[in-house]
Amino acid sequence: MTIQGKSCTLTAARDGYYYPLPYSEETVRLASKGYALPGVIGERNREKLVISGKTIQGCFVTMLEYQIVLPLFLLLFCPDERFDLLADRLASKLIYKNLGTKSFELRAENKKSFYLKLDVNNNDDSYVTDWNITTPSMKWEPSRIYTYDGHKVIADRVTLPLVYAFELTGSFTEKSKFQITLHFPLSKEHFPTQKKIEKLTIQIDAEDGISLDIYDLEPVADMTDINCADTVLCFQKYNITGVVVLNIHNQNTKTTVVL
Repeated sequence: MTIQGKSCTLTAARDGYYYPLPYSEETVRLASKGYALPGVIGERNREKLVISGKTIQGCFVTMLEYQIVLPLFLLLFCPDERFDLLADRLASKLIYKNLGTKSFELRAENKKSFYLKLDVNNNDDSYVTDWNITTPSMKWEPSRIYTYDGHKVIADRVTLPLVYAFELTGSFTEKSKFQITLHFPLSKEHFPTQKKIEKLTIQIDAEDGISLDIYDLEPVADMTDINCADTVLCFQKYNITGVVVLNIHNQNTKTTVVL
């Protein structure tokens, strides 16, 4: 990220390892929390907020590449385990300590980069501190960013003609919930029945052997049949009742992360 020609950095840290992120934006901040007191009846007193403490809120957005795809998915695999964020914003350098993962969104458009947005979760032991002389200043070294190919999405062993965009979302509350939205030209060749998809595979990168397998997709609602001579772009939402699996299979590693 560049501000006034100078590069800011964002680094995720966990278990003594540091992962510089090729991020595009971040809104992580220390916000006030409290409760409201109503104004006195008959008086011109506005509602007042009583501050009871501070909480860390916000999210960060990063693109996917080989060095960070596994560490980021491990944050989703263990959303309650703590990690740190080191933010160098030039005017200030802050460390957000002991964060958790609240929710995420993985999205991409055809022939464009994958973007992962991760919403952070404040914990009882979360806090903010300044950098000290021992804090490493790490800048992401440019490498090959993964690009989404909408012609390589497989549903129940059938390669779909085109899924030009998708959004995979997940939230981690009392019960994890996952949903995916597929965008595609409306045609009978794509989804003739709008029934359950037992397995959907999205290729992240063929060269590094990285893909997503998503199981048991239940359509949220039926699509409307539109009689139109031109191409109609539409979308279908699915609740994921099975698991989401990240596969990394290449010469260096064979790893599977199950969400």
